[in-house]
Amino acid sequence: MHARRNHARQGMTLVEFALLMPVLLFLLLGVMESGNMFFSWLTVQKAAQESVRVAATGIGDEEGTRMTLIEDAAMERLDPLDGTKTVTVTSWPGMDASGPGIEGSAGGPCQVVEVKVAYLYSPLVPLMEPILPESMTLTSADRKVNEPWKPCE
Repeated sequence: MHARRNHARQGMTLVEFALLMPVLLFLLLGVMESGNMFFSWLTVQKAAQESVRVAATGIGDEEGTRMTLIEDAAMERLDPLDGTKTVTVTSWPGMDASGPGIEGSAGGPCQVVEVKVAYLYSPLVPLMEPILPESMTLTSADRKVNEPWKPCE
C-alpha cells in the first residue's frame, strides 16, 4: 500500500512538472526577448545622441565631410545590431525647429539639427512570433543647436 502511494506522488509530480514547464519556458524566453529588445532600443537611442553631438560641433564642415561623419558616428554605435538601419539628418534655419526642415542637411552655426535613427528589429526567439510582430521599427531622434564654429547668421 505504501509503495503504491509513492508511485502516485511521483506521477503527480511528473504531471505538475509537465504542466508548469511550458509556462516557465515561455516566461524565460519572454524575458530574454524583452532584454534583447531593450538593448536594441537603448543602442538606437545612444546612436542618435552621439551622432547629433558630432553634428552640433561642426567638425568636417570645411572639408565637406560633416554628413559622412554624422552617419558614421551613428552606424558605429549601431554596429552590434544586425538588420536594416537608417540615419536621417534634418536641420532648420535659426533656433526655431518648426516646419518640415531641410532633410539631408546638418545646418550651419546656431541652427537646429536633428538626427533620427531607425532600426528594423526582428524577434530572436521564434516562439514569440504569435505575440510579437514579425518586425518592428525602433526609432530615436535627438536635436541640438549647432555650436557657433563660424559667426551665426
